[in-house]
Formats: sequence, C-alpha cells, structure tokens
Amino acid sequence: MRTANRSWVLCAAIAASFPATNASAGLVNNVLTQWRAQSDKCEEPRQRDADTMVSVAVFEAINAITPKYTPYTKTLDAPEGSSPEAAAARAAHDVLVVVCADQKGMFDDALKTSLDAIADTTARANGEKVGSAAADAVMAARANSNAEGKDPVNRPQTPGTYVQTTVLVGTIMAKQTPWIMRSPDEMRPAPPAGLGSAIWARDFNEVRTLGAKKSKDRTAEQTDIGSFWAQRDVRIVLNQFIGRPGRSLVDDARFLALAEMAWADSYVSMMDGKYHYMFWRPVTAIRNAETDGNDATTPDTQWEAMVQTPNHPEYPCGHCLSAGAVGAVIYQEFGSAAPPIVLEMEGAMLRRYDTPQEYIDDVSESRILAGVHYRFSMEAGRKAGIEIGNTAAKRYFTPLKR
Repeated sequence: MRTANRSWVLCAAIAASFPATNASAGLVNNVLTQWRAQSDKCEEPRQRDADTMVSVAVFEAINAITPKYTPYTKTLDAPEGSSPEAAAARAAHDVLVVVCADQKGMFDDALKTSLDAIADTTARANGEKVGSAAADAVMAARANSNAEGKDPVNRPQTPGTYVQTTVLVGTIMAKQTPWIMRSPDEMRPAPPAGLGSAIWARDFNEVRTLGAKKSKDRTAEQTDIGSFWAQRDVRIVLNQFIGRPGRSLVDDARFLALAEMAWADSYVSMMDGKYHYMFWRPVTAIRNAETDGNDATTPDTQWEAMVQTPNHPEYPCGHCLSAGAVGAVIYQEFGSAAPPIVLEMEGAMLRRYDTPQEYIDDVSESRILAGVHYRFSMEAGRKAGIEIGNTAAKRYFTPLKR
C-alpha cells in the first residue's frame, strides 16, 4: 500500500487506466452500481442483510437471462430476448420496497429512471417479470433467516435505577442464518490469547502504545490509516471492479453477489465469536491491567483509544473479518490480475493497494492503530474472513457445465 498526493496528473493517469466504452456498454454495467447506490439509501431495513438480498436477487435475474452460473435459489424461466438490465432493476427494486417499505416512493422513482432507458418495451416487460421472480425467490429463501429485529435495550432491575444507555450491537446478527457458512460458528476462531501468556502481554502493550488517543509513538500515516478505516465500510472498494475489460454483466453481478454474501457472513461470524468469547476491549483491559495476573502489563486508568470503541466485545476483529472476506472474493475473481484499488482520503490524498492482500492487511492493521483491537484478534479475524471469502467462491455460483 502507498499514499500519494492527488493531482490532475494522477487523476488523469487513473482515468486513463480504464478503457473507453460506448454508451451501451456503460449502461449495461451501470445498472449494478446504480442499484447498489439505491440500496445504500435504505434506512433501518427490516432485515439486516438487505444489501446482500439485493445483490443476490440481481444476480439471479441476470443469470436467468444469460445463464452462465449455478443459481442461489432455483432456475428461473426467462423469455428469449428479455432485458437483463430491466430484470436487474426490477429485482433490486422489489427487494428494497419490502425491506425498506417506508421509502417505496424513492425506489419507485429510481425504477422508472432505469426502465425508461430501455427502448424495447417487450424486452423490458419480460425482463421485469424475471426480476420480480428473482426477488420473490431470494426473499422466500431468507424468510426464516433470523435477520429481523433489533438488539435488546437494557432494562433496570429496580425502577428509578440507572442502566447503561448504549445498546450492545450485533446480538441478533450472531444468530442469523448465514449465506455461505453452514452455521454461524463454522469459521469461529480458536479462543483469544490467555491473560497470562507472552502473546497477551506483547499485544496488550502494542495497542496501549500505538492505539492511544494521544500516542507519541504512532506516526502521522498510522494515524491516517486508523482514522480512515474507522469511518468507512470495507465494501467501498467493490465498484472499482465493475465494468472491467472482457467481463460481462452476469460476471460482474456474480462478483458483487459473492462479495456481499461473504461480507454478510463475516458479520455473522464476528458476532458469533464476539458473544461466545465476550473478550474485553483494550480500553477496559488497559484501565484494569492489575487484574489480569500478568507481570508484563501495567494499568493506565485514564487510557483512551484513538477512536470511539464499538459497543460489542473485542474478539475477533470485525473489520479484519470483513476485509478478509471481501478481499478473498476479489482475489478469487481476478487473481494476480486484480487491478489496483485507489481510494480517496481527506486532505487531497489517495490510498492505493496494488493487491487484495495489501487492502486486507491495511484494514486489519488499522484496528490496532485505532486502539480497539489486539494483534492476535486481528490475525484471527483476518484468517476467518479470508476463509469465508474463499469458501464463497467454492460453494456458490459455479460455472455451468456445457
């Protein structure tokens, strides 16, 4: 990974790395990014895995019209000449208006915009039918996924008594039916380091030093890394892989569906592990180090992490799991030919990763630098995430036998 100043020269170089496309080619691949953007607008979805449902439904619809891979649900009938763009738009729309019903009007307008761009009315109408069938099939498959509801709030034992007002996040997700894994605990890491171990002391002291809010040992770039990923979803890299030379719409739809499935399962796996082990965060451990029984650790009762500590247990590292899952899918799809990932930072800077592994490692390292995870937790999360991403590519959407 490298950082570089953004300039017109660099922007022009990045733009030049993408091939020129005609209008129809742009439209074909834009339907995926357009509806990913719509899915991002869904506020408080009824189901936690709404983004994944959208991506899988879109893939099912496109793959029914241009069959190339095994489906997630079932083989759908598609009249010859059906528009895959209409199918994709309708599939995404029909999922979103169910899981985010309060925003139906916005999604209806977006659907009209997508469909108005398709001149062939017969192809459009047939594509819409396929898209609706795909959405219905995916929603039926996830009807009993335990993905609905909200995490429970804390209630006082005695009226008038204060209770913690922040809610533990992810308790429901820990029991959600996975997309890829056989069960939530399939990829659960081994237990965290023992408090009396040398590994515990090593990683405790590392995060205490580098992850402190006012650390004097963390470099400016390390501070940027910790801050950058604390504020971002690891999936921001995915759109950069859409519309690459030699790839079809169904190829891109498959890639996005696999990445979203792996990402969703990374959350199931992380929350399963977190609430199974209930391991303490650095901010708690460092302030109470006199209780860990390890002579190589000492307390700092005023210690603070660089960023706000999330409201759930520490082990395993969640960002590391998610980046590992997404990065593994990228590598499985593109291999050593994967194009560089370039992300815009604050202060007119760019972050560049030449390989998926560089991206995974940067996200993972950021959580130590941010002061919210230990290295052994980072390594366990990263390993589990990569395993989830690799498993996704092996178990689902395999090429059809010709």
